[in-house]
Amino acid sequence: MALPESVRVKLLSEAAGYVTSTRVMQRDFAIQELMEALVAVAGKNIERIQQLLRTGSVVAGDYRYRWAGLEAAREDLEPLLAPFPDPWPERVFEPGRCVYAIIRAGVETIELPREQAARVRRQRGRAMEREGGSFWDALLELARERPPRYESYSYRQRADVYSLEPAGAEVERLREAAASLAMERAAERVQRLPLDKITFLVNR
Repeated sequence: MALPESVRVKLLSEAAGYVTSTRVMQRDFAIQELMEALVAVAGKNIERIQQLLRTGSVVAGDYRYRWAGLEAAREDLEPLLAPFPDPWPERVFEPGRCVYAIIRAGVETIELPREQAARVRRQRGRAMEREGGSFWDALLELARERPPRYESYSYRQRADVYSLEPAGAEVERLREAAASLAMERAAERVQRLPLDKITFLVNR
């Protein structure tokens, strides 16, 4: 049986790791719109998407999606998945299109959106200046000197994922650059915690 053009979906808000019934919405999703939620979780894995459609439930972002289970043949799913990007391992890292960085620091993660990581801390009414610019500039400078390796395409983040492991003097440079980071909590963590891995998200 072919998939319907639209699906009635119940949205349940997820809070603090559990489903709350205080905010429940229902609306019709175009089948391609539902595919976006499924791909964010399963990528373009057809077998996994078939399983999710059959189960009638998926958690994506801040919501749990629920619908009446659907059977879907591979030939019905392939044209729906075709518009979604494929991984591009040959893609050269493009610093100007990088929008997000995540530092794995021991058991913690430090999340650095470009807009926030590029802001310079102000002290006594003046911006703290450092040679080389903002902390974001320091991250991209490191990535230009030693281009990160391609890992995958994130359907949830809608970006290509690259990573590198800073070492030695690179770590010290980042700790020094963190002094100008306007995100004070993040700055303190960069200066204190081990900096094991930097992940970069790059838009296409």
